[in-house]
Amino acid sequence: MFLKRFTTLYVVALKINHLFSLCLSTIGIARPVIVRDAGVLSATLDLLENANTAMGEQMNKSTVNPLTGEIVALDVDRDERFAEIRRLADAWAKSRDAAKKAAAISFLIFLDPYRDISRMAQNTQTGVMTEMLGKYNADETLKTQAATLGVAEMMTALEAANTAFGAAYEARYTGAAVEGPSASSLKRDLVEAYTQFCIAMEQAVSFAPTEALETLFGQMDELRKTYARLPSGGNGEEEPPVAPE
Repeated sequence: MFLKRFTTLYVVALKINHLFSLCLSTIGIARPVIVRDAGVLSATLDLLENANTAMGEQMNKSTVNPLTGEIVALDVDRDERFAEIRRLADAWAKSRDAAKKAAAISFLIFLDPYRDISRMAQNTQTGVMTEMLGKYNADETLKTQAATLGVAEMMTALEAANTAFGAAYEARYTGAAVEGPSASSLKRDLVEAYTQFCIAMEQAVSFAPTEALETLFGQMDELRKTYARLPSGGNGEEEPPVAPE
């Protein structure tokens, strides 16, 4: 019997804010499919939802910071910069200039996996955009294509905007006092709950598959692939909690 397995993801190494976002997204796609009182799947999903709610409540105890307005502005700025780059590449892809058209088509292939990046939680978007820009900076062909399209300076400005957002986001929570259970203990509970739900999903889709479960399995696996690309946060013991967006 072939047992379906999720893509490997070292969940315990995720930063607390990334773990929270991963679990929140997982619950969001799973709850419409898995009805309550539906056996092990329902029980493990309830466990995950309860653990994530506890983490969210703890994260929301971070004190309100005057940097919040600046963070919103910086987030809008980087979203608009990325959207403008995509719009220009889209336009050149329809050009009669063969060189620019070819460069645009190839550059859009690079950008395509990140087309929904602005819909991610702010902190997650920072990590994914950093990963995207790292690939760009390491690839001379991509940089040549960007220069051909006239967006090389815009990519540099996008990187600066993403870095500025990341710095402001971290500064927002520096020194924030949080009462109650430690974030690290709640993280352990959340990691365990997420792991148990994933095990239950692997069992269900392997031994009692339905079209809905197979679709959900695929969606969960895509989420895991996305978060596997993010920088790790070690064991998370010293990481300050941050409020979900």
